Amino acid sequence: MSVINTSAGDEAVLHIYDLVGGGNVELVEANVTVVPFMQDVTINNSTGTFRYKTLDSSSESVVTTPATNQLSLNAIVDDGVFFGGVNATGFGTAGLIGTSDAKTQIGFRIYFNGVDSGSRYLEGIGFIGGLSPTVNPDAPLWVTPVTIEVNGDYTSATVTP
Repeated sequence: MSVINTSAGDEAVLHIYDLVGGGNVELVEANVTVVPFMQDVTINNSTGTFRYKTLDSSSESVVTTPATNQLSLNAIVDDGVFFGGVNATGFGTAGLIGTSDAKTQIGFRIYFNGVDSGSRYLEGIGFIGGLSPTVNPDAPLWVTPVTIEVNGDYTSATVTP
């Protein structure tokens, strides 16, 4: 087993994609937008539980409920990615704020150790929210949290050549 070390020259990378298709959603590789200047990333997969007690047992029982999946990060605000104008269509035109405001579903991939062959990633679809840019004299760059509320499950894979 090996660790994924982002200080060894590899880096976490977030790609946001436009979606096409009705029931069969596809990631549009031509319109990928890379989210730059990420400071931290948290991938949340929180399976809920329901606990219950019955009169014929001295212990609680538990069943699982559907998971809440969420990807959150903090990033320095990049003008093109935040406000749009990176690509000619879709997400790249609207940016983070326009996509969030319009409640447009996006596709994403979060790469654990770069985008080279053999690298692992999670992908899914979801909605952008949680934007809250801040700036102050001690931190003179605009920084914003970004949350992707995942619609469904994560899928994991490995980059192939």
